[in-house]
This record gives sequence, structure tokens and C-alpha cells, in this order.
Amino acid sequence: MPKKPPKSLALLDEDMCTGCEACVAVCPVDCIDTLPGPEHNYVMQNCTIDLPRCIGCTLCAQVCPWDCITMVPSDQMLREQKYAQEFGL
Repeated sequence: MPKKPPKSLALLDEDMCTGCEACVAVCPVDCIDTLPGPEHNYVMQNCTIDLPRCIGCTLCAQVCPWDCITMVPSDQMLREQKYAQEFGL
């Protein structure tokens, strides 16, 4: 049986993310990880959110210095196929 999603989920704008890891540090369920960047010293890594593990606490959105994370109602996000697949819907 699939997990019921919280009322809202954290949506990360990966194009704006600098990989500063502020969100990683505050996530109480460790659902945010960093993805390695290209092998260049001047290119930063990005973060990624494991949505099925997200509890909708909003802490990541509150601390992101670049406003890359937006809390979006779960029902709105899960209408999109790519997010619904992550929840097995």
C-alpha cells in the first residue's frame, strides 16, 4: 500500500539550486541529498528531494537562501505523472 503524501510537498527548482546544503542540514527525515556536479572546480553540485520521504514540514523552504524550494499542495503535484510515479500512483 503506497504511503499517503502530506498536505504539501517540497518542490525544488534545480535550475536555481546552488548546492549550498542549507536544506540538507535542517531536514528532519533526511529526504534531501546532493547530486554531484560536473568535474569542474567552478560548478557546484545540486540538491534533490526524495518526495516519498518528505513529510511537508517546510523547514527546507524556510532556510533556502536562494528561494529554490516551494511548498506545493500534494494533490496539485501528484496530478503530474512524474511525481505520481514516485508515489506509485
